[in-house]
Amino acid sequence: MSSVADIPINKHLGITYREGTQSLHLPDDCRIRNYFGGVSFCAQFTLAEAASAQYLFDRLGMDLETDIPTLRNAVTKFHKPTEGESVAKLISLEHLFGEFQRILDDRRKIVTTAHVVVVSEAGVKALEAEFTWLVLRKENL
Repeated sequence: MSSVADIPINKHLGITYREGTQSLHLPDDCRIRNYFGGVSFCAQFTLAEAASAQYLFDRLGMDLETDIPTLRNAVTKFHKPTEGESVAKLISLEHLFGEFQRILDDRRKIVTTAHVVVVSEAGVKALEAEFTWLVLRKENL
């Protein structure tokens, strides 16, 4: 898997990964609009969760060959309804690459948190969220 955008639900929603910016995007598509014509909060939540997982790969070096990620907790705050394309941006990570890898190597597990924001193409903040992940290192490696 080159990106979490390849996961079936993310493909279904049209989420794409832009390698140059290491960001995930949700297209402006009538299939993901709510009753009022704005982007569905469910689709925005999925984008934010996917982005938090993508950052485990991009920024912390997680590898599905050796590591098993499990979402443990999500705290979200929805701000304003938006229209058009949405993009998820990383605000902060609890761990840096070296620290993440060292703890995972030593303890075979780590709990880490990613803080993500979703904004519209017009720059309107739609959602802010913190996702807490448990990552386990597979045994017998």
